[in-house]
Amino acid sequence: MKKDKELFRSWTIIDLDNFRHNVKQLRNHLSADTQYMQIVKADAYGHGSVEIAREAGKLGIKWLGVANTDEGVLLRLENIDERILILSPSFESEIETLVSYDLTPSISDIHFAQTLDAYAKRYNIKLPVHIQFDTGMGRAGFLWEESENIANAFKALRNLRIEGLSSHFSMSETDDVSFTEIQNNRFKKIINIFKEIGIDPPYKHIANSAAIINFPQSHHTMIRAGLLSYGIYTSENLKDKIELKPVMTFKSKIGLIKEFPENVGISYNQTYITKNVTQAAILPIGYGDGYNFLLSNCGKVLVHDKICPILGRVTMDMIVVDISEVTNAKVGDEVTLIGSEKTNSISIEELSSFYKGLTYEMTCNLGHRAQRIYIKENKDAAIEPISRRTFIAKDFTDTTLEKVIETSLNQRLNSSEIGSIVYQEVLKKLFYRADREMSWKRDFIHEIVLSETDLDPLISEFFYHTQTKLRYKKRLTRETFKIVCATSPKDLEQYILSPDVEYRWLLDSKIDLVNSFQIDKIMIDDLVLHHTIIQNGTSEREFSNLEIECSHPKLRDLLGKEVQFTIDTITYYPKNKHQLTIFIAELTKGITMTFDYTQTNIESVEIVPIFSGKEKYPPEKIKGNKIVMKSSSDEWFFPNSGVVFVW
Repeated sequence: MKKDKELFRSWTIIDLDNFRHNVKQLRNHLSADTQYMQIVKADAYGHGSVEIAREAGKLGIKWLGVANTDEGVLLRLENIDERILILSPSFESEIETLVSYDLTPSISDIHFAQTLDAYAKRYNIKLPVHIQFDTGMGRAGFLWEESENIANAFKALRNLRIEGLSSHFSMSETDDVSFTEIQNNRFKKIINIFKEIGIDPPYKHIANSAAIINFPQSHHTMIRAGLLSYGIYTSENLKDKIELKPVMTFKSKIGLIKEFPENVGISYNQTYITKNVTQAAILPIGYGDGYNFLLSNCGKVLVHDKICPILGRVTMDMIVVDISEVTNAKVGDEVTLIGSEKTNSISIEELSSFYKGLTYEMTCNLGHRAQRIYIKENKDAAIEPISRRTFIAKDFTDTTLEKVIETSLNQRLNSSEIGSIVYQEVLKKLFYRADREMSWKRDFIHEIVLSETDLDPLISEFFYHTQTKLRYKKRLTRETFKIVCATSPKDLEQYILSPDVEYRWLLDSKIDLVNSFQIDKIMIDDLVLHHTIIQNGTSEREFSNLEIECSHPKLRDLLGKEVQFTIDTITYYPKNKHQLTIFIAELTKGITMTFDYTQTNIESVEIVPIFSGKEKYPPEKIKGNKIVMKSSSDEWFFPNSGVVFVW
């Protein structure tokens, strides 16, 4: 992924090994029968809720905590199966979403509970809920003094299954645990009141990160681990009690180097004036990336392991850094804003202390526009698309999704990816339903072989002899289909969305269209199809388009069934184009693309992937002058994906 980093303006590195270490350290403070809930709200405090949730699942963690239904839906759409608790109050308008996505609400309002019970009764189901109490936080939850009335009210709601009781500490980070003890005693009274009327839920939880360490008597049957699991100390008094490793590193790179003379103002309002000649680096990040404005004139970064101060105001997209003490700095050099280098480090705790800020706020905000790279076992494991963090569809109806697909066809998805949330929902709601006519392919194999032709010298001078082999599986929806060629992109464009066209090829305008494109093999399963040329054109520009209709009497028997398409062609490709594109026109699951130029004088080929989907850069294998790009068989790619081979 080194090549990817060269394209990034900033990136966060999330060390999953350190996350696992921290979880282990926290679990060492728990009894064997205490459940561990991993809090992944606010995109896992900026660490990436999806990947953290997946890692938590691998560690045997059964519960995840999120702030709201949107965060819970995101995890479900990413196939996260663990139990998900909504920690904040939910709205009545979200009840259908809660039920549809198997999300468990924390209830703080009796009217909401009654509405939820009525919904469950209407559908003859029982819904699990956690009842939240305010024992001194002064925020969400029923007042603890009302616990007896609340218990009796819930006992009457027959379609709700009371699965948990919860509360939240307000001062567990402090050395003085007196108020934490008061809150915990109130919570124990609540538990006893519920027991007295016959309600004894399996999950009782009040302990947050700091209380796990500072107040073990509050563990009850489950704890909620948040900031400490990400290696960030919530207070100084914890550092001697548990050994944590930071999970997040935040990096950028030098975008510009300038030398400012003495007595020059830096950045907006000139809040910093150079005292002497100053070598400065401009970094392409700012408060738009979550790097707090209050770090103006007090923040620090690491350049070549040297601590370098920020000069002037932090702006939306840039900061200025004094690199006068750094030797050999150049544009493109990595800069560490949070993390360690050889001998120096800057922690989130230290950085937030520069402006008396909250570590919680900083970690949640950092890296809004940064690529997120996950490492495991000291290796790059994944790059998460930014689109996953910036798009949550509010309406998951088929109509909305069809509009998304239509929009995607009009975009170059290499510059504007459809979010993975829609991506998952498309597959679930659109393409697995038998009553839909939406088509998609799988096991897509496309091989292109270029060679020098021994035919007419006029042809061999300007064109490569080209063999194409195409294989894929797809549900057959028509008794006939077409293969089309055109001599201009505009002419070919009209066929892009045609549902009856299975293959498209662009030929050069200088070559005879009819005689320069041949079907070598066309099959459905083991049926060899008939193909007939339909010539389109005008007297001014004869045969500008070429349509080949393919059919077989037995195709009618295969309608509605998944079949294997085989399309092999022989044609020509102009040498002066110096690039060739393999394009995907439909949603496709699993691709293999081969470009073989062994029999040509081409010396080297650059690969430019333009894939949109989770696997943006399918693995490449290069053997001599043959390139094979292959994804895993279960990866989906949107229309307008493909790869450009450039020489």
